[in-house]
Amino acid sequence: MLEILAPCGSPESLDAALNTGADAVYLGLRSFSARKNAANFTQEEFSAAVDKAHRQGVKVYAAINTLMFDDEFSELENTVRFIDEAGADAVIVQDMGAAQLIKRTVPRLHLHASTQMTVTSASGAEFARRQGFTRVVLPRELSLEEIRNITSKVDIETEVFVHGALCVCLSGQCLLSAFLGGRSGNRGLCAQPCRLNYKCADRENVLSLKDLSLIDKLKELEQAGVTSAKIEGRMKRPEYVAAAVSQCRAALDGKKADMELLRSVFSRSGFTSAYYDGTFNDMQGVRSKEDTEETPEALKKLREFYRTPYKRFTLDMHIEIKQGTPSKCIFTCDDMTAIVIGETPVPAINRPLTQSDVTERMGKLGGTVFTAGKITCVIDPDLTLSASALNQLRRDGVEKISLLIAEKTK
Repeated sequence: MLEILAPCGSPESLDAALNTGADAVYLGLRSFSARKNAANFTQEEFSAAVDKAHRQGVKVYAAINTLMFDDEFSELENTVRFIDEAGADAVIVQDMGAAQLIKRTVPRLHLHASTQMTVTSASGAEFARRQGFTRVVLPRELSLEEIRNITSKVDIETEVFVHGALCVCLSGQCLLSAFLGGRSGNRGLCAQPCRLNYKCADRENVLSLKDLSLIDKLKELEQAGVTSAKIEGRMKRPEYVAAAVSQCRAALDGKKADMELLRSVFSRSGFTSAYYDGTFNDMQGVRSKEDTEETPEALKKLREFYRTPYKRFTLDMHIEIKQGTPSKCIFTCDDMTAIVIGETPVPAINRPLTQSDVTERMGKLGGTVFTAGKITCVIDPDLTLSASALNQLRRDGVEKISLLIAEKTK
């Protein structure tokens, strides 16, 4: 199944990604991130993010994707040790010296070759594999045929950008911001000078491109052997993340993606599939007045949408309430099982507990990532158990299963 990989520039964007169905997220700390002007994560926030994501079966990739100066390697070593201890699943790296340090220091962490490494061929992907990388993030400039060529020839995971901003330059090779204002994109500080109105003859905004969107081509990418569908946007707001993730999820579920919603949230004169299928004649785009006017209403709608957890798992329950023994519930989710012991039932004074009572109470899984599956009960006659005791039984079971999911995700 194609992984939906979401950008998280802040803790709220993390919630937006998780609550709309992302399979994995990528985020940065306050240093060594190629999106230095995003809010990013403190160490405490990063640890909490990994724990929250893993409890939902979601992977976390840390962006360590700037070029490094020699005097930064001591800090880098401390940073990657922290990332490893926090339990992140992989690091996204551009600098080969950094990659070697990470491989030597924390060998458990998977290495993902950043798009800024400009791996555009099977030979480049094979080189990355030999250097210890387990995944390459392919540049946006590749066609479907070029993507297929890499996935078919090299035993390495591939990640493809499917929605978000397009750079007018080859991925990772633009020095315009560094030359014009001393703000290097390879140090996380791109000022996006390409969005200014450069003119050529009678044409305006000649360096500003529309945003990319391949959401309607996700099944095609999956069939081509791509591992991960990546959404660009760590500088974007949480509502943008929610819109992009939810429409990727819809497309993978066989539904038609709502491109109008995506355009309303953020676009530059619409979208392009650009290099992917060779539509080079319709790539220029700017953030127009029409684009900005539609945004507030779309944001308001999405803000409510991503407040509710995405239902990722089905939870089966078998409850036993017997005379003289503590209540017990066996929770089963996929291949994971947790047993929870609760309060001891007491003789009923008025109305005894029924199977319907227990099923209703235990099935209340709102606010969690679980949907109630099969609920079975064994209840001795003339007993009762308080609603609070049943609630606690359910909460303890959800907590235990969530911990098992987190352990399995690592």
